[in-house]
Amino acid sequence: MKPFFLFTSPILATLIFVFSVLSLSANPASAFERVGEYEITGVILEQVKHKGRPATAIEYESRGFTDWWGMAKGALGFPEDPPNPIARIVGSEFSDGTIEVEVSSTIVASVLGMARGFAGIAFRTSDELETYEVVYVRPANGRVDSELRRSRALQYAAHPGFHFDVSRKEAPGVYEAGADIGLGEWIKLRIEAQGEHARVFINDELALTVDDLKLGAGRSGGVALWVGIGTKAYFSDLKITPSTAERITPEKKD
Repeated sequence: MKPFFLFTSPILATLIFVFSVLSLSANPASAFERVGEYEITGVILEQVKHKGRPATAIEYESRGFTDWWGMAKGALGFPEDPPNPIARIVGSEFSDGTIEVEVSSTIVASVLGMARGFAGIAFRTSDELETYEVVYVRPANGRVDSELRRSRALQYAAHPGFHFDVSRKEAPGVYEAGADIGLGEWIKLRIEAQGEHARVFINDELALTVDDLKLGAGRSGGVALWVGIGTKAYFSDLKITPSTAERITPEKKD
């Protein structure tokens, strides 16, 4: 007699597939709405006080089976672009210059241990909120014992198509860096962008240099708050300073 699970597993797989498709159709990643001074997609937004200061809080909006279905597809070799969880500031327009913000994040759902407190800033964001550059932190990686995880506390990516998994395959270690940060702390994040080049500072220390921003020079768009899976992030003291200064040139390497 065959084990019982051999009979039930195809049924279970079918049910997971059906619920995944229904969840996906009920939560289209491209939908967005206006909430106060923000246009949001894939997040829940509220104005709060966090650690004694006013803050804008955004939480990754769980899509239930949708997230699990996406992970399952990736494991089977059929990856899809991840959900697009951002809150764009209405009326913001940025090409070159400096973006500064204080950010603090917490993990609200473990998601099989994959949550890291992902939080950051998207810039040069398109009107439909589907294309942008983003720099984000992983505070849970900042001080762990694993040297590899510590080296991945800060990340540059571009949506769609150039996420952390792509950069790690194409150029390991080039688009991420370590940083002395932790969950629940206020972290000062500063992005200086000029053309195809960017420098990222954590708590006023240069942490990452990117010399080939994937959307290219001359692009402009909105500035947005960004959050990742399993995370609630708090943003305070956001400053956007456009610039017409000389473009940043890559640092010479010996």
